[in-house]
Amino acid sequence: MWRDPMEELRNIERRMNRLFAELLRERSIPLSEVREPPADLVDTGKEIKVSVELPGVKREDIKISATERELEIAAEVRHEQEKREGNYVKRERSYRSFRRSFVLPAEVDPGKARATYRNGVLEITLPRLRQERKSIKVE
Repeated sequence: MWRDPMEELRNIERRMNRLFAELLRERSIPLSEVREPPADLVDTGKEIKVSVELPGVKREDIKISATERELEIAAEVRHEQEKREGNYVKRERSYRSFRRSFVLPAEVDPGKARATYRNGVLEITLPRLRQERKSIKVE
């Protein structure tokens, strides 16, 4: 049975991402320290659903772009804190960003994609393009 080498590489990448996420959970490393947040990609046959954990990210700081075969998600988190005590001012700033791309398992219609962001979880639904199988007669 022939297997697509690119699909095998994508499977390995997904497994490595899951293992990395489990390792972080076991060691109690805060997600804010992770450069690439955990994601799930599910192909239902009619659509492709992508779920990405982005706690602490504001909705307006998320950028999503898609083509028929690729999805890219980027976000930036800026945090500033100022504390004044008498003549003393303490300011802390932090900045982090990430960009993550996915090669999709099927062609999708990016014009009909939908995205929601609730409780730190970004969910994207990408409808698949209809691809009818055609029988080919062997002569």
